[in-house]
Amino acid sequence: MKTLLKTCVWVAAAWLSVGCDRVLDTSLELSGENRSQLEAVITHYAGEPEKQEAAKFLIRNMKRHYTADCPYMDTYYELTDSLQRDTNVAVSALKVIYDSIYTPQRFAGIKRTPDLKAVRSDFLISHIDAAFEAWKSPWAKDLTFDEFCEYILPYRVGHERLELWRDLYKETYAPLVQPLLHQQVDSVYEVIMRRIIGNRYFTPSYVPDLRPSSLLHLRYGSCPSFVAMGVYLYRSIGVPVACDFTPNWTNHAMGHNWLSIISEGKTYPIMPGSAVAFGQHIAHNSYHLSKAYRQLFGETGGLIKDEENVPALFSDPHIVDVTDQYIQTVDVNLPDCFPQAHAPRYAYLGVFDAQNWKIVAYGKRRGKGYRFERMAPGAVYLPMYYSEGSTASAYYPIKVDEDGGLHVLKPDTARLRSVKLYRKFMDLFPRIWLNNFAGSRFVFSRDASFRRADTIRVDTLAECNFQTVVLGKPYRYMKFIPVAKTGGNIAEIRLYDKQGKQVKGKIIGNFHPKEPDDVMQAMGMAFDGNVLSCSRTDGKQKDAWLGLDLGKAVELSKLVYLPRNDDNFIREGELYELFYWDKGWRSLGQKTGDGERQCLVYDNVPENALLLLRNLSKGKEERIFTYEGGKQVWW
Repeated sequence: MKTLLKTCVWVAAAWLSVGCDRVLDTSLELSGENRSQLEAVITHYAGEPEKQEAAKFLIRNMKRHYTADCPYMDTYYELTDSLQRDTNVAVSALKVIYDSIYTPQRFAGIKRTPDLKAVRSDFLISHIDAAFEAWKSPWAKDLTFDEFCEYILPYRVGHERLELWRDLYKETYAPLVQPLLHQQVDSVYEVIMRRIIGNRYFTPSYVPDLRPSSLLHLRYGSCPSFVAMGVYLYRSIGVPVACDFTPNWTNHAMGHNWLSIISEGKTYPIMPGSAVAFGQHIAHNSYHLSKAYRQLFGETGGLIKDEENVPALFSDPHIVDVTDQYIQTVDVNLPDCFPQAHAPRYAYLGVFDAQNWKIVAYGKRRGKGYRFERMAPGAVYLPMYYSEGSTASAYYPIKVDEDGGLHVLKPDTARLRSVKLYRKFMDLFPRIWLNNFAGSRFVFSRDASFRRADTIRVDTLAECNFQTVVLGKPYRYMKFIPVAKTGGNIAEIRLYDKQGKQVKGKIIGNFHPKEPDDVMQAMGMAFDGNVLSCSRTDGKQKDAWLGLDLGKAVELSKLVYLPRNDDNFIREGELYELFYWDKGWRSLGQKTGDGERQCLVYDNVPENALLLLRNLSKGKEERIFTYEGGKQVWW
């Protein structure tokens, strides 16, 4: 029996070896005139079988790796290097500069150069030798060879220009971590986190990836840029890392990229430039994963194999599903779907993005329905079909409970209800601003000493919109006193006399804003009539306040104030339209916002419907919701 087992293992290993050699031969054939360079690497390591196998791993998996470049990139690199190194340039100025250069015309003519046809032998040998040195670190020495090949060895992250980056990053960061060689990897993270504090922004998809040397001093960049910088940094000092992403959050637009440290078989998500506790980057995030995928250097065959007509995400051979390494997942069994003349082998689940549904997962056909494995619970998904780049509803939206139970959001047009709508969009930030605002005070007095004063305390607010307080007394001075160390975050303060006319005055106070030279502008933002600007402190003051001196006592009829907000509440005079989903968005009519009520009332809404409110006058932010218990429940 043992002999038979050994024979089977030997045959399997031999078969695998032959298969790998075929892949290697294919890569060498595709390399064309560069073949001699790649073969030179294999020959160089003839006496070092492990390094030779590492070289073969890289060459076998080079086929889909390439450099994306264009004529403007040299100028872009020089500008980026200069701006990132100059700490005298404010982050706000960096944003303006980068916004001005991110135009499609500048990055036109992008050319792809395949690695198989470009990688030189000395380049690859240098990377392999440095990677094996990094493998000796205390944080990587227990990696298997396969893990080493994915989390330490690769010479590139995306489609950046190729550079010998390992020594550059190691020389920069090794002195920081040298004293930590006998400590756990979380200590390394803490030290590096304090060194790298950055600001992130969105980079257009047509902008090529930055080269490693241009990311070394990164303090303002996109999430993928910070991830790439983190990969170079951690791998150079021997900390194994992976590049993970979600194609789209379940409760917010867009997706996200992050970095994960691999330690003792566990995944610890981090984001360079972000001061979040070790391994808490996803758990700490208010946006929820739909799926988590890992981008590998090596090829795995793709999530859906031997099928051509599938979304690109699922045919990418470098992607694996790692959702269950982050959250408790559930398997979703969709028992039925809309009838099709030819039932596809696969269906998909989409989540709502800014305007449309975006596919995030696939499921295999089971009877009349489909099974979707390792899904995030507590979310609304739309089952979808896909064909040649087009999508169609496969079923009604489904709400997935924490235990995997399904609630089908099939609108009941025979049962209509009345709803009150206060917003068209909601995410974390308005809730934070409201929570921080609770406990703030408005203080009114006729004298500057405020010895005799009336105080209005702000309790918990239900909505992030205009609030009105009746006064009916004469005052000269008004103070707004935020909760200590919250930043203030007051968008608008308006005082009205007994004739209903807004009263102006001299701005007074002691707010210390984040920009030291901006004191009066910062305090003045609470009185500028712009709902999106706000007065705020640096968040450190205990005795911060701002206010108005009206010059003389004025009988005031009311105070109107607005906490910091995102301008997604119901605005006076703006046109809105409500929709429900029934194989597409169906209109329930248009209404104009009322400044007094600050809500919209619809009396013709089907029970059990998924809803969407759009502002036809302005804005882009929209979010799907259900109406439960007399409130909007956001998804």
